[in-house]
Amino acid sequence: MKKEFDKFKQWLAHNYSDGLLDLNPPATNDEIEELTRTLGVTLPDDFISVLKIHNGQKGEAAWLFDSQEFLSTKRIIEEFNIWKNLLETKLQGKVSTPDDGVKSDWWNINWIPFTSDGCGDHYCLDLSPTESGTKGQVITLWYELAQREIVSQSFSLWFKEYVEQLNSGELIYSEEYNSIVYKDEL
Repeated sequence: MKKEFDKFKQWLAHNYSDGLLDLNPPATNDEIEELTRTLGVTLPDDFISVLKIHNGQKGEAAWLFDSQEFLSTKRIIEEFNIWKNLLETKLQGKVSTPDDGVKSDWWNINWIPFTSDGCGDHYCLDLSPTESGTKGQVITLWYELAQREIVSQSFSLWFKEYVEQLNSGELIYSEEYNSIVYKDEL
């Protein structure tokens, strides 16, 4: 993961230096332990390795992942607790329309958000897929939409593809949107 993250930082240095400066220092072992204890899960090694490179972003610059904030361990816990509260109140019995391999829950306690747009939309690590899914697959969780899509079989594959999209020019930093966005959406 370090090699891929170095490519990401190199792209940021050349295309959006404020984004590079917005990255937090590495997560400490205590922060990762608190995260896993609070979530009650074992996180995938590839995801932990990224947190040990940079613990998300500070939130003082534009969001770094497809118009979404790269969440720190603290922010993951905050978003997780929001969803947990919603699950216990407003989301009881509500179901989604998932891809094959994803449970039909609206939100599942084993879907760990690692990005956020600030309005309830996330990319999540799915640590409790159906039998046809892959533990650790990356899925979409859009608060107001029922669809739950698998976007990658693992965090490392998702991140590698994201960096490739940056380097190919498919994703760009947009001053107008103050975010990294898909070029064809401008």
